[in-house]
Amino acid sequence: MAMAAVGAGTVELVDAALAPYAHPDLRWLVRQHVFAVLHDFPSLSPSVDTYTSDRGESTVLLNARGLLAVSPALPPLLLTLWLPREYPFRPPLIYVFPTAPPASLVPDHPFVDHRTGRVRRTLPYLDDWRVPGSSLTGLVRSLVGALRMCHPLTSFGFVDVTTSKARPEDTTLVDVLAARLHRDRAAFRGLVDQDIHGMSSVQDSLRARANAMGRAVRELEDERMRLERAVTASLIHRDQLRSWLRQASHVTDAEAVLEPLAAAGDAPRWLESKASELAVDDAVDALGHALENGALSFQEYIRRVKILAREQFFHCYAASTALSNR
Repeated sequence: MAMAAVGAGTVELVDAALAPYAHPDLRWLVRQHVFAVLHDFPSLSPSVDTYTSDRGESTVLLNARGLLAVSPALPPLLLTLWLPREYPFRPPLIYVFPTAPPASLVPDHPFVDHRTGRVRRTLPYLDDWRVPGSSLTGLVRSLVGALRMCHPLTSFGFVDVTTSKARPEDTTLVDVLAARLHRDRAAFRGLVDQDIHGMSSVQDSLRARANAMGRAVRELEDERMRLERAVTASLIHRDQLRSWLRQASHVTDAEAVLEPLAAAGDAPRWLESKASELAVDDAVDALGHALENGALSFQEYIRRVKILAREQFFHCYAASTALSNR
């Protein structure tokens, strides 16, 4: 029945346009889809034009173009359906544009890209395109229902007076409600954009704080590594100091030293100095263990070692003086 309502010239145009299509065995299905949408939407008419993709590739494709009435209370849209060479396995390319110059497409529309006018895959019927269940007529009807709830134009003043007089009252109320919903949606979208902008600013601030905290943690880690290296170096220096003190206070034969000292009467003074010197060694060992166990800070350890080293130096000097006076 759809083909009977289509003129012979249209049939010849469609058949000629489908000759280079990729699936010749399914041309009858494509013809049926095209004639059905032309029958259900008489404002559309077929043509063959050059389609240029976003990548700059040009292809001669069959298309249907015309005015699409979404609702009597809303302005019509200029609709273009492009059938790619892989149709019906690849869904058609749909574009909508305003018909009046004052009107423009709404930015961030859920279904229409305001920069190109292309209908996005967010349209449920387009996203769920299946063969052979999907058709051009079903797609256009789904598009009309979606755009009636969310019109893609920013401003319009179109009113169909002739149809509004004959239209039932309930239909008029629905159309007026759809127009108000469209305006409310635009206002709500502005508030959402403001919230998104505010949240983006907060996100940038949090990201900057996270970067600052990351740098602080890295600096603290580097400082910890430097302190560990300093403690290791101090422990090595401590061992070297203890070895030097042992070598300086070492006596190979105590009796050979004490005999002449006893004869000279300096043995008690030498023994006292030597005992004090060895006591300093023990004190240094105790400080080293306290430093390793964390009971003593590194600064306090160095301060006490300096005091003990000075004291041990005087004891060594006193012992050497007793040896020189024998």
